[in-house]
Amino acid sequence: MSQKPTTVLAPAAPDYVLPAPARAGGEVLVVAPRRDAEFGWRRGAESAQQLGRRFAMQVENVQLLLGELRDRIQELDTSIAEASRAQLKGAVRDLVAVLDWADVAQADLQRETSLAATGIEPIDVGALCHEVAARVAVPEQPIYVTGAAQGPWWGNAADLATLVREALALVGERTQGAGARSLEVQEDQGVVRLAIRSAGDPADGIEAESVARFRRAAEQVGALVLPDALGIGGSGMSLELPMPMPQG
Repeated sequence: MSQKPTTVLAPAAPDYVLPAPARAGGEVLVVAPRRDAEFGWRRGAESAQQLGRRFAMQVENVQLLLGELRDRIQELDTSIAEASRAQLKGAVRDLVAVLDWADVAQADLQRETSLAATGIEPIDVGALCHEVAARVAVPEQPIYVTGAAQGPWWGNAADLATLVREALALVGERTQGAGARSLEVQEDQGVVRLAIRSAGDPADGIEAESVARFRRAAEQVGALVLPDALGIGGSGMSLELPMPMPQG
């Protein structure tokens, strides 16, 4: 019994063909996940939230002052025909006082906007110190964080976190890992300081690389490093954070 030939129809050629994926050349490098990656992303989101809250509050203050100014002008307009010269001068002084408050609010908003435009972020120093301490503390050498700044300190969160970490490590190395460490956040007339101490006794033998890392971190932030109450020979230190100044 003869069979009829079977015809296989090929699919119509498409108008275009996607190129084949390129072959990997050389070694394929696997990059290990960074330990601080999540910290960086979350810190960026927190900074955006803080900026939004601060700018919204300042804009609201300006709106309230403008509303107050508008109300006073309307009152002056309705009473200008019957008001005495002294009353008119008093009303003008009140208007100027409101304008002065508006100038202060506008200057604050301009300053913080300029800082944010250069990549400087508002940082809750106490919260950052708590987070860094929780990452580097070990059961045999706990870290106690106390104090808080009255308001945000403007700077780079990653650089400040590195400085706090290296300072805690250096103080721990000075006491050879013995005794609890403490980190106190202080603020005096707008100047933020970090007092880092250890309950252990100071010892010799600090690695030169540890000192170099700490100095690089302090220079990156622009922090002033001072000895604690025990002097240069003590195990603790005080870090004075710089006052940020907008550029331009």
